[in-house]
Amino acid sequence: MTTDLRDRAIQATCPVVAMPRFGELDPQPHGQRMLLGSNGLFVQMRTPWLECTTRVGGVDMRLPFGEVREAIRFTFGGIPRALLDAFIEHARAALPNEVAGALIYDADSGSLRLSMHEALAAGPGHVRYRIGGMDAQEVLAIDLHSHGRLGAFWSGEDNRDDQGVRVCGVFGNLDQERPSARFRLAINGVFRDLPNPWQVGQENKIATDKETPRRGRRRGVEGASGIPREDRVSQLEAQLIMRLTHGH
Repeated sequence: MTTDLRDRAIQATCPVVAMPRFGELDPQPHGQRMLLGSNGLFVQMRTPWLECTTRVGGVDMRLPFGEVREAIRFTFGGIPRALLDAFIEHARAALPNEVAGALIYDADSGSLRLSMHEALAAGPGHVRYRIGGMDAQEVLAIDLHSHGRLGAFWSGEDNRDDQGVRVCGVFGNLDQERPSARFRLAINGVFRDLPNPWQVGQENKIATDKETPRRGRRRGVEGASGIPREDRVSQLEAQLIMRLTHGH
C-alpha cells in the first residue's frame, strides 16, 4: 500500500481487483475497475446506461485467480431502429455536408431520444458542432455523425474525439439507397466494434442475442455542456453485441 494520498485517490477511482477463484465477486458501484483474472486483464465499467466487462490485455504467466467472462448490458434494452433511421434522414437532408447528433439516455424513464447537434461549421469532410442542453437525469449514450457521400470509417480525428464511455456510430454513402455504417463501444480509449444492419454483408441481418459476434477528417465539439439481459461472448471472439429493435 502507498502512503501518498494522491495514489490512494487514484486507486479508489480505478481499483485493481483479483478475480475470485471460488467465491463471488463483490458487486461494482458506478465507475471503473480493473479485473485481473487467470485469462487476462479486463476493464469493468458501470454507468447509468451500461454494464460492461471487456478484455484489454493478456497475462503470460499462470495466475491463481478465477476466470473473467466478457459481458455487455445496456440498461435501455435495444437501440431503437427508428431513432437511427431518423438520424439517417437528417444526414441525407444535409448532403453533401456532414452532421452530428446523439442518442440521449434518460435515467428516470430508461429511454433514449434523438438530439441533433447544432452545426457551427460543416462541409463534405468536417463538422464542428455544439451539443444541446440536457436535463440533470440525462446523459449522452450514443454519439452519431455522418460522412455524407463517403463511406463509413473511423478517422484519426474520430479516434481522438471518441474518448470517455459511449457507443459511437458513423453513417456513410448517404446518397445511396442503402447507407453504410460502423458502430463501436468506446471505453476510455479502448474500442470494440459492434455489428449493425448497415455494415457490409448485413443487408437483411440484425444482431440477435445468440450471435457472437477520415482520411484527415475533422470533427469537433464547441461548448459541450458508458439490453435488459446479459449477452456473453467467447474469449476467442471478443465482439461486443449491439442489439437493435424496431420500437422506440
